[in-house]
Amino acid sequence: MGELLDQWPSAALTLFARFGVGGRDKLGFRAQQTLDQVLARHLLFDVPLVLQRLEEAEMAQRAFRIAPAQFAARLGSLPLVDCRSAAEFALGTLAGARLLDAGVAAEVKGQPVMLFDQKGPMAGAAAVHLAKFGCTPQVLDGGLLAWVENVDADFPVCGGSGACCILPDWNQARFPCTAVAEPLEGRPGEVPFECLRLWRSGNYLAVLRYHSEDWPALSRQVIDWLPALEEHPWRSQVRPDWSARLEQVLAQEVQPDLTSHKGVVQLVGLHNGVARVSLGGGCQGCSSAAITVGQDIAAALFRVVPELEGVEDGSLHDDPDAQPHH
Repeated sequence: MGELLDQWPSAALTLFARFGVGGRDKLGFRAQQTLDQVLARHLLFDVPLVLQRLEEAEMAQRAFRIAPAQFAARLGSLPLVDCRSAAEFALGTLAGARLLDAGVAAEVKGQPVMLFDQKGPMAGAAAVHLAKFGCTPQVLDGGLLAWVENVDADFPVCGGSGACCILPDWNQARFPCTAVAEPLEGRPGEVPFECLRLWRSGNYLAVLRYHSEDWPALSRQVIDWLPALEEHPWRSQVRPDWSARLEQVLAQEVQPDLTSHKGVVQLVGLHNGVARVSLGGGCQGCSSAAITVGQDIAAALFRVVPELEGVEDGSLHDDPDAQPHH
């Protein structure tokens, strides 16, 4: 499936929309699985037909994709529409963009329009739909992740590799900086931007806020301040054992959501600031486990312990006894 997604980025969304595999934001498979294995689990056995539908959807979306550089060159000349969720839109969007909703869709009928999302497929699907009503859509190929890699490295995006990476809790972002040997705590009142906390660890600066709205404005302020980083009055950051706090949030916030899937979660390790969690029961071997850990569970843990270096999936998903609940 990993190779299939590399070839046809729209495949996961099409599998959900056309065949009920996975969800809008969660994969219905793991990269190591084959298409026939995934389809059989959902009682779909006509693999050639599914492949045909996936190819048709991919080809339809490709007709509207343009490279990030071309997209950037055309900004300001056409209506710009953000196809992400309202919550993602509030994090920050490209200048002049409007959130796609029924009203915006009605306004752009019959017009050229520029569309984007996080990775590309949601905007691609919107383009295919709008084209039926006379629109001439142009879609940012690769979404905002490609925008950061090819056009504006300073634009903040979740999971991006640029100058500002927003973490899953959405209230914290990390900026590359000169490495430090030990964690250092900063003084929020002595920096020229709003923040609840700031600290340095390894080779990044972390900025924690009270809210998650409009990251672009704040990230520009942080990046402008980075040359003065070494002059800030840093102090050593004391890091206690977070295990008890992490176990508490797993039991009280995460476990209730997994119970409906007959799943269980536990903390299996905390090493060098990285929390390893294990999914068992109905969640062991689940196709969405990586996203559940990397997004949902990570968001909950970062809210409780923002200093975490990361959250990893320590589950034994390839165990032959794994019986995910579907």
